[in-house]
Amino acid sequence: MKKIFLLLSAISTLAVTSCGNDDDYVDYDTYPEVFDVTDVDFVPEAETGRYAAYVPLEPAIFSSDVVLVYRETVDDGTVVWQPIPRTLYLDNGEEVDYDFNFTQNDVLLFMGSTYDLAETPQFTQNQVFRIVLVPGWVAQSLDTNDYNAVISAMEEQNGPVQIETLK
Repeated sequence: MKKIFLLLSAISTLAVTSCGNDDDYVDYDTYPEVFDVTDVDFVPEAETGRYAAYVPLEPAIFSSDVVLVYRETVDDGTVVWQPIPRTLYLDNGEEVDYDFNFTQNDVLLFMGSTYDLAETPQFTQNQVFRIVLVPGWVAQSLDTNDYNAVISAMEEQNGPVQIETLK
């Protein structure tokens, strides 16, 4: 009986001391994940009439994650990140629309317009997008139209944001 008690005591001690408290652990390598996708060239899709560009997500994201996409523009020499979807209203009355959808494995960027986009390669070629991956429960409380607010909120929860570049 004494041997059984000693054995159970040893197992209990091992089990208790091997359990750690990870309450202070911050998962810096998972969230937020921010990617710059450079040199994006949209190509026409014959079946839909829209222009599209495909960005794979590797590794795949969780089904509960949310993808936010922002398009880089320059305003008076300052880089500005515009949220997508976005409609650009041109001086001549025409419109250009940027939009996206996503799955766990990829982001599909697409665009349309009220005219032939082949006439304005400045909107379809060499575009830069920033993709931000956030947990769904966090995205519900964010103003996703404000890139800086999204990044600030993510930094408050997880520390400094690292931006990787995808091509």
